[in-house]
Amino acid sequence: MKTKNILKSAFAVFALFVCSCSSDSDGDGGTPTNPGGGSAITSITVTASSNSVEVGNAITFTVKGNDGTDVTSNSTILVNNSAITGSSFTADTPGTYTIKAEYEQLTSVQLFVDVTAGPITALRVESAATSLKVGDTADFTVIGIDALGNEYTITGDASISVNGSAITGNRFMVTQLGDITAVATKDAVTSDAFMLPVTDETAPGSFTKKALIEDFTGTWCGWCPRVSYAIELVEAASDKVYAVAAHSGDPMQNSYSLALDNVYVTSGYPTAVLNRDQEWTYPEPSNVAQATNLASGTTTSGLSINSLLKGNQLEVYVSTAFSQSTTGAKLVVMVLEDGIIASQANYTSYYGGVDPISQFEHNHTLRHSITNVFGDAISDTSANSKTSQVFNIAVPTTVNNPEKMSIVALIVDSNDKVINVAGEKVGSDHDFQ
Repeated sequence: MKTKNILKSAFAVFALFVCSCSSDSDGDGGTPTNPGGGSAITSITVTASSNSVEVGNAITFTVKGNDGTDVTSNSTILVNNSAITGSSFTADTPGTYTIKAEYEQLTSVQLFVDVTAGPITALRVESAATSLKVGDTADFTVIGIDALGNEYTITGDASISVNGSAITGNRFMVTQLGDITAVATKDAVTSDAFMLPVTDETAPGSFTKKALIEDFTGTWCGWCPRVSYAIELVEAASDKVYAVAAHSGDPMQNSYSLALDNVYVTSGYPTAVLNRDQEWTYPEPSNVAQATNLASGTTTSGLSINSLLKGNQLEVYVSTAFSQSTTGAKLVVMVLEDGIIASQANYTSYYGGVDPISQFEHNHTLRHSITNVFGDAISDTSANSKTSQVFNIAVPTTVNNPEKMSIVALIVDSNDKVINVAGEKVGSDHDFQ
């Protein structure tokens, strides 16, 4: 009897154990990302308490699984790829911040939060330059300061006045002696005055000799790419030779190019003239030295130029100087444009021998002459003299891209031969050399 009861008890315990195990295995036993069973988390999303805040304000992030489970406390949150402690972050500089979260093996899609500057309570004007000379350009930077003392560069959002007159942008060309004072304003906040001393520009006793190539060309002229290629060789060999492309018979033709063409083109196209004095000998690519040799040594006159684009206005400063009297000298100031794309006929082997060159880049294209294209008289050409002129013109309507304009200035003698040259992209300063 006792044996039977013991066996019955053991059997009951065994049956209970088997049933219990069977019950566990028949259901969903769970996964590492969902130990309680049910659907597993296969993706996560990070959200912010705000997508735009001012500097100094905290942002709180929440991370949830695709099943709605809040897993923030078990996630790592990264701001600009750097992990933060906890789920809150306070930015100390303005900008756009990239946020993402990591949970176990999962990474969220990126979230972007804009942090803006707080209300500006003070302004300051700065400049990298501590002084200027006549003909230089001042570049101003405006610093905004909020109530917490945080500083931000807000130049593009502020208005700047120089000597009491508003300027376009943050650049100002100094064209006369006298210290300049800059003041910035934004949202009824005005900076203290910022002063820069201005000194006179001085000219050396002799000047580096430079040279000019005038390329008489047209998109229809199949042999003209030969001269274009030769100019590229010259530019690779020297930075003291400047080129002007005077077009005829195509959309880049203008009254200035035609006036030069009527004087200097006597033997057909292409024609390239050096210093308005001699033709560049054919084949031009084999005679690079003929051009570069003209830009060697020194001469007795020189130029400094500067230019500034102010909206649709172009301001050009040109100064001429002479170490010895040069009776009859004249000034020529021309506006050129680079990067004009137009089809070009090509009968040469240059540029791959393709005819036509459908996307040919036309550079140094004469667009406008501020002075007479053959020169205006310079008021003082006596020994040790220096004369400055400021030209303000609207950007020529023929110009496609004002950002690709350049200025070339010449001093020519009474016979229209080039004495010296200077050139620079608009917005750049070229001092006496």
